[in-house]
Amino acid sequence: MRNTCILILLSLAFSSAAQINDSLNTAKKCSYMKKEEKEMIYEINLARNNPGAYLKLIEPLLVKAKQNLKENGKGPKNYSQTFTTTLVDGKTHQQIDTTWHYINEEEVNALSSLVNDLKKLNKLSVLIPDNGIYKAVKKHAADQHAHEWKLSHTGSDGSNPWDRITRFSPAMSFGNENIAAQSGNPTPRDIVIQLLIDAGIPGYGHRYNLLDPQWTHVACTGEKYKGFMYWWIQNFGVKKKKN
Repeated sequence: MRNTCILILLSLAFSSAAQINDSLNTAKKCSYMKKEEKEMIYEINLARNNPGAYLKLIEPLLVKAKQNLKENGKGPKNYSQTFTTTLVDGKTHQQIDTTWHYINEEEVNALSSLVNDLKKLNKLSVLIPDNGIYKAVKKHAADQHAHEWKLSHTGSDGSNPWDRITRFSPAMSFGNENIAAQSGNPTPRDIVIQLLIDAGIPGYGHRYNLLDPQWTHVACTGEKYKGFMYWWIQNFGVKKKKN
């Protein structure tokens, strides 16, 4: 199982004017969550359960990216770092990979891949908010904030996402995490789209974490850091099966 953290900053703005689907608005009555955290869960459920709706958002971005590539070439060379944590026989193995790419070219590649994925994607399960997972995600956000958001997915106590998720929510058998950042004031939709595109990340780990069919529960939180960078953490969990 891979965990990845992206620091690519995008400026995306979309309206949430579409009618709310109550069946996807599973965090509606969660009084312990902030408004934007409830909106994030809705957006995650929309992407998972109605890929056609997200396809309509992504296809125009692909058109623009192709036009930009045609007019301005492959763009400047850039890199992204992928933080990979693998659990093998109960032992954690960590690795950091640096991937170089040309920004404009990679944006087209990532968007093309996403369009193909959304066209083939069947409806996935609607995720239910979980108070325990919420405590786990808030703990890691506070830890990150205290360490200038340099911790990636490993807490200052050495914990991994699944450690925190199963500790705070014993009903879960496993879990995983996405972390994303944008400058300014990104909406939950901006962040979900950023993670789905996942430009520059080998294997598009954030995307497939969001669209992993095994998840049953979710929680997330957003934190502004030093007034200009907004960080989001998404935690996913799998509820234990009854014997």
